[in-house]
Amino acid sequence: MSIVSKIVSLLRSGALEQAEKEYLRLGLDKDQSSEDVIALGGRILKAKALEHKGADRQRLALMAAEKYAAAHTRFGGTFSGINTAALYLVGSQPDKAQAAARGVQKSLKSKSPKPGADAYYHMATAAEAAFILDDRAQANTMLADALPLDPHNHEAHASTLKQLEMLSETTGAPIDWLTPFRPPKSLHFAGHLFALGDSDLALEGASVYGLEKAIDDELKAGGYGAAYGALAAGSDILIAERLLAHGIDLHVVQPCPDQLFEDISIKPFGDEWQARFEACLASAASVRTISRDTSVCDDLTTAFASETAMGLAVLRSENLATTAEQLLIWDGTEGRGVSGTARDAVLWRASGRYQRTIPYAFKRNITRTDRNSHNPSRSLKAMLFADVKGFGKLNEKQVPIFVEKVLTPLASHFGGPTEKPAHMNTWGDGLFLVFDTVTDAANAAVKLQATFQEIVPAAIGLPEGLALRVGGHYGPVHSLTDPFMNRNGVFGREVTTAARIEPVTAPGSIFVSEPFACALALTNPEGLHCEPLREAVPDKDGNPMTLFSLRKTNRLS
Repeated sequence: MSIVSKIVSLLRSGALEQAEKEYLRLGLDKDQSSEDVIALGGRILKAKALEHKGADRQRLALMAAEKYAAAHTRFGGTFSGINTAALYLVGSQPDKAQAAARGVQKSLKSKSPKPGADAYYHMATAAEAAFILDDRAQANTMLADALPLDPHNHEAHASTLKQLEMLSETTGAPIDWLTPFRPPKSLHFAGHLFALGDSDLALEGASVYGLEKAIDDELKAGGYGAAYGALAAGSDILIAERLLAHGIDLHVVQPCPDQLFEDISIKPFGDEWQARFEACLASAASVRTISRDTSVCDDLTTAFASETAMGLAVLRSENLATTAEQLLIWDGTEGRGVSGTARDAVLWRASGRYQRTIPYAFKRNITRTDRNSHNPSRSLKAMLFADVKGFGKLNEKQVPIFVEKVLTPLASHFGGPTEKPAHMNTWGDGLFLVFDTVTDAANAAVKLQATFQEIVPAAIGLPEGLALRVGGHYGPVHSLTDPFMNRNGVFGREVTTAARIEPVTAPGSIFVSEPFACALALTNPEGLHCEPLREAVPDKDGNPMTLFSLRKTNRLS
């Protein structure tokens, strides 16, 4: 891997400060050998700019523009050229922005792009240049011409849309003109259970047909590309079958292993559902099993899986610069249970996103009565593990300095009654913090990382290279009395999962699990963003983990 690739990898992992330190340590800020190396400085500064607003964003954007301009002047690349123009605009230098955009337009006329992605980026760059030159009609036309050149490259389309959103935010222009160019929407689906056949729990054939027709109508109007949900008997499978019929990618999110799930949510409702369940699984684009535990699949596990499915729909929409919606077959009755369609409806509505409902009229709702009852000691918690890379190399004289100058500032964030975690433990440089919500945990992680970044180790007698790593996870745990400490402790398989994330976290970063990222995305907190890592990260046993980088940001969602 090249030096530039390593630093880009740090940037993608969210380790912005570490990337910048490495960039400066290696003297790349003075390296003029390639366009990629020079532009790398602009890329770092652009990432910093997007974490700020107002004058700070403008200042950092101008610094980034100068870096990209140096790369463009020396090598003439359109990538560095269009970023020069865009960042001059963000930096409130419209004349320089337009001059750079005109240069990009001239350069594009002399190029003959290859079919596919190259042709798409060529035309999308032209659209961006036209927008900067305030020719909105031309920008619209060129963006419309760009999409068919690489029609299924939704990530590339999203990259362009996010750049144009940033420019629209800067100029105060409305962004609704981008709506026709957005990738297909994401969907979360759920609904009430029901049986088929002669059972007392059965829904009559005409009612089933009516539901299928209503689902088809909603899917035709929705413009969806991917959908997330479980496959319980009744509404779930009915929706999943229609999704597949419409060519929409089905992503199954099951609460527990298939056999246990089938025993609880398929078999009690009629033999016909079994074959339909298996057919949907076989045609699914992906299948996730949230809990591998074969001993329990209670309401809390089901709620956890539903929350994850909703979050996956939101995360996909954020990654592709589109929107997420929910489709429910629901009787409209507000429920008070730990899980269920009513709870899904309330959670989604609280996020402020669009919700479609198909009325469900049956003499009574059906619950999975043979499922394990919810254990009151179990609840959903957000967990953070953190440590400091390099702590093990400190000498005895440096340990008291570390406690006073590093741990004390970090601990200061948890002094007030509203800031204290539900559970906390420390050992040496290690921290274990448990919170009732992912938003609280995410804010705590960001504060810890920001506080550590303000510490200059050399200035307090500690070695360079110290870096904080924070890993986060979310899931059901047991809150029980620790017999050794004689105080409340947190136990369960999800604690083990949480502990495995911090050791593989890039120094200076916050890595979180997929369930953590899903729950955070669903709550839609301002200024916090989870970016998926490009590749799965193996844990200490070599098992792949899907992780996200958590950062504070002011980027448009």
